[in-house]
Amino acid sequence: IGQQLLNHLIAESEEKNLWTLQASIFPENKASIALHKRCGFREIGYHERIGKRAGIWRDILLFERRSKLVGIN
Repeated sequence: IGQQLLNHLIAESEEKNLWTLQASIFPENKASIALHKRCGFREIGYHERIGKRAGIWRDILLFERRSKLVGIN
């Protein structure tokens, strides 16, 4: 169901002429990373110690997907 939801988000964003989607994912969330990669997202960087969760400083990976339909001209 995750892939269906993400594909729906991609389609909706392109209908609204959004050409870039971004995602922030915890590095240990391998399932989410794999899902985003399958849907055309690529890793573009990370934020180190972006904030605390349960009292522990956390890093996040940054992912981005550029539309192949919108913003290509």
